[in-house]
Amino acid sequence: MEKPALPERTAYVLPFSVISAADLPRVGGKGANLGEMTQAGLPVPPGFCVTTAAFRAFMTHDPSVADIYDQLATLTADNLERVRQVGARVRERLTAVSIPYPIAQAIVTAWQTAGTNHAYAIRSSATAEDLPTASFAGQQDTYLNIIGQEALLEHVRRCWVSLFTDRAILYRMQNGFDHHDVALSVVVQQMVLPTVSGILFTADPVSGHRHIATIDASYGLGEALVSGIVSADLYKVDKRRLTIVEMTIADKQVAIRPLPGGGTQQEVVSAADRTRRVLNEGQLRQLTELGNRVESHYGQPQDIEWAIADGVLYLLQTRSITSLYPLPQPRPTDGSLHLYVSFNHAQVMTDPISPMGQSLWRLLLPFGKPMRQEQQYNPYMPTAGGRLYIDASPLLRHPVMGRQFPKMLQIADPLISQGIQMVLARPEVQAESSRDNRAATRTLLRFMLPIMARAQRQLWWGVPETAVSHISQTSQQQLNDLQRTLDAAPSGAARLRLVQQLTSTIFLPLVLTLPPYLIAGMVAKGLLGRMVGRRGDPADLDALQRGLVGNVTTDMDLAVGDLADLLRQLPNQHAFLAGETDELPSEPSFQAAWQTFLQKYGMRGPGEIDIARFRWQDDPRSLLQVIRANVQHELAGKHRRHFQQLISEAEQAGERLVAAAHHGLLGGLRARLARRLVRAMRGYLAMREHPKYFLVQFFGMVRAVLEETAVSLHQQNRIDALDDIWYLDLLELIAALEQPNTDLRPRIQQRRADYRRFNHLTPPRVVTSDGEIPAVQFANSQMPAGALAGNPVSTGVVEGIAHVVRDPAQEQLAPGEILIAPFTDPGWTPLFINAAGLVMEVGGLMTHGSVVAREYGIPAVVGVPDATRRIQTGQRVRVHGDGGYVEILDR
Repeated sequence: MEKPALPERTAYVLPFSVISAADLPRVGGKGANLGEMTQAGLPVPPGFCVTTAAFRAFMTHDPSVADIYDQLATLTADNLERVRQVGARVRERLTAVSIPYPIAQAIVTAWQTAGTNHAYAIRSSATAEDLPTASFAGQQDTYLNIIGQEALLEHVRRCWVSLFTDRAILYRMQNGFDHHDVALSVVVQQMVLPTVSGILFTADPVSGHRHIATIDASYGLGEALVSGIVSADLYKVDKRRLTIVEMTIADKQVAIRPLPGGGTQQEVVSAADRTRRVLNEGQLRQLTELGNRVESHYGQPQDIEWAIADGVLYLLQTRSITSLYPLPQPRPTDGSLHLYVSFNHAQVMTDPISPMGQSLWRLLLPFGKPMRQEQQYNPYMPTAGGRLYIDASPLLRHPVMGRQFPKMLQIADPLISQGIQMVLARPEVQAESSRDNRAATRTLLRFMLPIMARAQRQLWWGVPETAVSHISQTSQQQLNDLQRTLDAAPSGAARLRLVQQLTSTIFLPLVLTLPPYLIAGMVAKGLLGRMVGRRGDPADLDALQRGLVGNVTTDMDLAVGDLADLLRQLPNQHAFLAGETDELPSEPSFQAAWQTFLQKYGMRGPGEIDIARFRWQDDPRSLLQVIRANVQHELAGKHRRHFQQLISEAEQAGERLVAAAHHGLLGGLRARLARRLVRAMRGYLAMREHPKYFLVQFFGMVRAVLEETAVSLHQQNRIDALDDIWYLDLLELIAALEQPNTDLRPRIQQRRADYRRFNHLTPPRVVTSDGEIPAVQFANSQMPAGALAGNPVSTGVVEGIAHVVRDPAQEQLAPGEILIAPFTDPGWTPLFINAAGLVMEVGGLMTHGSVVAREYGIPAVVGVPDATRRIQTGQRVRVHGDGGYVEILDR
């Protein structure tokens, strides 16, 4: 060992016995966890940590490695070849660097204290490793059965160097960790020589069930199991009852065992042991109890490596399970199983919703709020992973609604319905359904009977042809009144209190006004279908739902087409059409049309259910992309001609259905009744987007108040950026205005970090309070092998080039391309102008993308899980709208 001039340090090594979670910056995630577990009295083999101070001293004492971090800072995650080249150079240089004498001396002294006659496992422990939000599992190296001083020092250095493997470099870049900020500690832990070892997850990592422990076990060293070299038995144990719920015995052909002189070797397992069960009942109970203790200590599910040697169970390391979807918060307190349905999926927007957006929806929806607490957050709308969920348990426990609710959701999203039915089949859930539901029935009837009575009145005696104009005028008057009320309130906390009051009381009047029309239209469709029976063509029923006059989304699309037609007539628009500028033409007629459009639709935009999302009046880029595409690829007036054609086809379909009903002794009466139902369908179903349009307009008013508040807080230096306001909820914001000394920055910073993390999560459609996510999928025995199954919502078959769009503001669809999207809402609708087909990850028969696809007459398949990952832009695909599947024709 060399003796260069380096100041003596005493913090280069720390034994497990003095380490706690507070030492994470010095010993990394793995080291901190081992120290915590040692101090908690758990069976951890003894050892010590070479601290991050030693690593930093190693990285700085040799001038030849001074520019390593500068080189790493130039890398990008998409240039893998350069990552490989730079990573190789860094590792080569560090391998040649000697360990400074004081560090080597401290390591050897600790080793001598621990016992030189033992073999050791040497593992890296990064400061960004084994965290609640990022595990870094497997990113650095592990060395087993290390014996002797020279081998010990050499493998400590190899651990340091492993911080710069290609996979570790990429992992840090992809997860937003600065290379210079991540330091490495090295764990040196006494080896146990296990007969059996494995991994224990204190929650099921596949289903997410928090009460099921999952145990993998095999012969020999556990590292072989972690790396996938050996097969393992699988045991699932109910943590509450300590009983086995599932067991799979593997064919364990090989095991990894330590060699006497150091290192490991692979051994063939005897024929008698290969299919023998590795763990007995007592060992499974002991492991599960250990897992419960560790999970209780950390307050969250754990991924634990364990070993059994000479009949003694050892805990080798533990880390949080970072792959589980978060549990809905707040948690239920009644001790029963609750079932949550994704509000995001129901609204066909699976991105995270800002804290402000969540708070407004939780104020808006009144169902389940206690008396005199209407202006508080809805206790039946918890949040999880930045998404909103609805606690459907009270409905599902009701003897009638428990059967009807999943059927109702079949239209919105069949996979939600499927997930609910899977959970309802559980014995414990059926036992809950035996509760006395008379009070819930009375509440439900008080709410539903007026709506159904109004729906019946509209169905048989209303005037469908004037319903849209009547409702539009009434809604506009209500919105004008709301705007005047907001304008009259003093700015600041008083105006926000008014926002709270209005948001909490606006929904019930809306429900009593608009849904009766929609229900009447849907009932009319069902009755008409039964009346004509086999004499009618189902395609005619579909045609009746297209070309609906007064549908706000259709009107918006037509207005976009009109803007494109107006732009066609203007000279010298090359720069705008080529995308070289977003500056709109200054010609007065176009500017007047543009302002008229924004006045009516400017509060809309992609992801509009989240008030934090940009509206077209703030950022019209996605809209401008569509206008450009329309000018470049469509004929003038085509959109209007297409709409008139749909109207004509619907009228002809209606006449055919009336004729089909005209049979039998009462044929004349049946025909008159059928004509009434056709009118009801056409007039009332046109309003299916009106409720959301009303709320989006109201949110536009609220957004203006919040933006005004953000400017004020920014001027007072209480927030750093105007968009910080979206990371507070409404009641927090009101409290902050009433308490000027409140420091908002820590909360906002944490919420921003949470939002970035949530953005990488895939939200489940259905989840239980135990964290279990039902495994739902479409089954289609008729589709070819390798095809992607989904929900057929629009007829026809189309073949074309796929275009995956995640942000409509950044993408432009060429005519004839197949739109592949995670979801769509009215802000996406203009993209449909050029789409030849639609594939979507969420949705059902009546969700936005499905309705618009039928309106445009393009084949569509929705509810295709992970479609935007499984299909790539440029691939040729075939969309089977009738069959409900998508073929990828080139891979």
